[in-house]
Amino acid sequence: MRLIGAPISPFVRRVAVALEFYGYKYEHVKASVVDARGTVGSFNKLVRVPSLELDDGEVLIDSHQILAELDRMANASNRLCLADTGDLRAYGQMIAYLTGAMEKFVAAFYERSRRPADKVWQEWAEQCEFQALGGLEAAEALAGGAERGGFLFEQRLTHADIAAVIAIEIGKAVASDFVTASRFPRLSSIAEGLGNTPIFVSSRPTASAS
Repeated sequence: MRLIGAPISPFVRRVAVALEFYGYKYEHVKASVVDARGTVGSFNKLVRVPSLELDDGEVLIDSHQILAELDRMANASNRLCLADTGDLRAYGQMIAYLTGAMEKFVAAFYERSRRPADKVWQEWAEQCEFQALGGLEAAEALAGGAERGGFLFEQRLTHADIAAVIAIEIGKAVASDFVTASRFPRLSSIAEGLGNTPIFVSSRPTASAS
């Protein structure tokens, strides 16, 4: 397999964490849409990340679709999706809020960091941050049943926990004054408890990633 996309993307990273968890062998092509459009576009005509090239040569796009396929490929007893369908609504809402927050944090980052200084629309960046923080607040409220230091669902790692770790980490990188443990204690506890485990450390972007 080949995973295409720079690890600075939270959506690339959530796929990388799942690949590591499942123990799939893969090559990570750390290409950015900013400075490697040709490489990204050779796998995905939308020129978006992530893409995952399977061993048979088929290329999957979009992190939700990629993760669904990885789950289908995995052993039924060791999947990152829920086993109990009774929690599917809350689980789906949790992931929607967290990935929505990621998307808005990325938008705020791009507005401030990728545009020429005289073209930055500060009000839009602040609006994106406002929306991202709202997503985290909603996720924090949904996490009310999570025990400190534990997991969000079924007392085991799921895609919801992975999204929580990544959303909190990118939130701290983009809006550190607002994404704090006192404001988001449950999500921050999950991020602290899981963030330094090998599958998260190996996928964490470095200072040079772009």
